[in-house]
Amino acid sequence: MYGYRKEQLNFVIKTLHFLEDEIHRLTGDFKKLKTREHWEYPLAVRNHPLSIDLDLCTKQGLLGVYDTTITEDGWNVYLFGFLQKSNPLCAQIQNSDSVENILKIERYPFQLMRKFLVLDGESNEKFVIPFTQNNTDFWKKRIWLRWFFPIWGVFSPFYIVVALLFDLPLIPFLLLTNGILFLSYRKESTFLWKEIKSLSVTSNRFKKTFLFLSKNKKETNQMLKWISKLGDSSELLVSPLPHLAFNLLFLWDLWKIQSLQKWKTIYSSHWNDIQNRIISIDSILPMVNFGYLNPEAKFAKQSSQFLLGSKSLVHPLLTKSNRVLNPLPEMKPGDLMIVTGSNMSGKTTYLRSIAMSLLLAGSGAPVLGENFEYPEFQIHTLIRSQDSMEDGVSFFYSEVRRLSSIIHNADGKNRTPILFLDEILKGTNSKERFIATREILSVLREKKCIVFLTTHDLKLAEIPWAKRFHFTELEVDGQMEFDYKIREGVSGSTNALKILKKEGIPIRNEEE
Repeated sequence: MYGYRKEQLNFVIKTLHFLEDEIHRLTGDFKKLKTREHWEYPLAVRNHPLSIDLDLCTKQGLLGVYDTTITEDGWNVYLFGFLQKSNPLCAQIQNSDSVENILKIERYPFQLMRKFLVLDGESNEKFVIPFTQNNTDFWKKRIWLRWFFPIWGVFSPFYIVVALLFDLPLIPFLLLTNGILFLSYRKESTFLWKEIKSLSVTSNRFKKTFLFLSKNKKETNQMLKWISKLGDSSELLVSPLPHLAFNLLFLWDLWKIQSLQKWKTIYSSHWNDIQNRIISIDSILPMVNFGYLNPEAKFAKQSSQFLLGSKSLVHPLLTKSNRVLNPLPEMKPGDLMIVTGSNMSGKTTYLRSIAMSLLLAGSGAPVLGENFEYPEFQIHTLIRSQDSMEDGVSFFYSEVRRLSSIIHNADGKNRTPILFLDEILKGTNSKERFIATREILSVLREKKCIVFLTTHDLKLAEIPWAKRFHFTELEVDGQMEFDYKIREGVSGSTNALKILKKEGIPIRNEEE
């Protein structure tokens, strides 16, 4: 009774924590979420250009804020899938569910999250759901023992009891024989006991999830009870002497290994099917949660005409009170949009809003906006460059290497390259910057890339094939204010000197 009440209390506490996290996500209070540190992400993920440029792996980055995965495999599929990065595991996971289909069913997303997320474990802890195979090499090497041990395992304890009662001989010989047999399979049986323990722990931890997703709950319940009971036997391994005694008396390990083999023969296919579905749903559950908490989000449409555009869109991590939706004019392969504007007016955020919306759409998630249409794409960003003292790489050279990589990898044969370039080639003089940027943009146009470029260099906006848009500041009662609205044309205002003066830096001659 005490154990049951303690289990129920733990369940209530976990449910409360789950609801608190959902409220923090809903209100945009992301700092209160227990998200991962940057270094806790896989190296290939945290060093990915998209992660760096879009702040995906920071404490309040989207990957961490909406990470509700509970399995290691589901977490990896979620991370690499969001980045549109190839991962062998992604191809192995068969996903028959989609974010859109799940969100269509009333209350089903919330029920899914309750079954998945209210588990024993620390925040951000990922669990392994083992895959099981029906074949066991243990018996293939010992075909004779498989048929012999059930007879011998029954005869041994029976004979020992009778021999003790009637003072019969051969007890030492029988115990020695069983001891030699035990030593012959002890090493391999240890690995099988680890498998039993892993399957048993998983069945207990994910019992509600298995049953919730199962079409045949009776069969699933029997499967979980069997392996859980078998796992209870593994506790005997903690005590070496009783474990040795049981094997000397009636070859205890072999009975349990045989039980495992029978379980696999009956249930391995059923277990693997549900295991696969748990991982596949787990990997898209962050996107389901995003759509569930943002019911105003709409699913994007993939364009057969290679077009990119939206009536409106906004960055997914902005709180509802701070959202300013902006249109994305229709862009087709070879198009260039140059966005000018004063500092802090919203240029870079606009680029990140488009990039994040593309990644959400590519992951099957809804997008915050209306009528978002996109082609099959490969996305490249150059928003944040870093120098390296260790490698002797300057800021400018680091940026040039990134640009070179983007140009060479922007291959539009199968997917449309979509590039986001923010104030590129800042580390050189204005004349060379203009010439280099113009030539780079010409090459990208020939490669049928869709390019978004922000710049303070108004001369770049004179490129004839560019679509020109800008952000600006407003002056209200002598103070700068921003409405973060995109406008057509080239920016006619600057605010760098105003910002410097506001922060107490003397500007004595503005006319020059």
